[in-house]
Amino acid sequence: MRLVRERAVLYSRQAVAITRNLDPEFATTDDIMAAAGIARRTVQVWVEIGLLPPPLKVSLGMPGGVFNRFPVAAVERARFIAAKRAGGYTNEEVQAMLDKMDAEEARKAKAAASPPAPAPATRRPSARAKAARGGARRR
Repeated sequence: MRLVRERAVLYSRQAVAITRNLDPEFATTDDIMAAAGIARRTVQVWVEIGLLPPPLKVSLGMPGGVFNRFPVAAVERARFIAAKRAGGYTNEEVQAMLDKMDAEEARKAKAAASPPAPAPATRRPSARAKAARGGARRR
């Protein structure tokens, strides 16, 4: 599934539609703004104070311009932040909640990535052990 964005750009006195083929693993500032119901400046402030991850700046050249690419998880993170801020929490309290969530996610990822403990090896009894039990069988 590919996200396609169209934007009309005034170029040579006529509108030209620019189609952006974006990777579904990333979200733009507009995606975050729409999902969380916040302004562009709010997204910038949240990035500056560390509530949202810093975006990767991408240029499509002239006339496409430069835009930000956030990890797709930033959309849900922005929704969470907006809900908590609307609930009356301060930025510091929200940051503490996000740190706790990130630590829990890292713990789960580490547990899922670690290999399972090896099963105990089953060994065949040695000739000495067989002799101690009553003699080894002869063929």
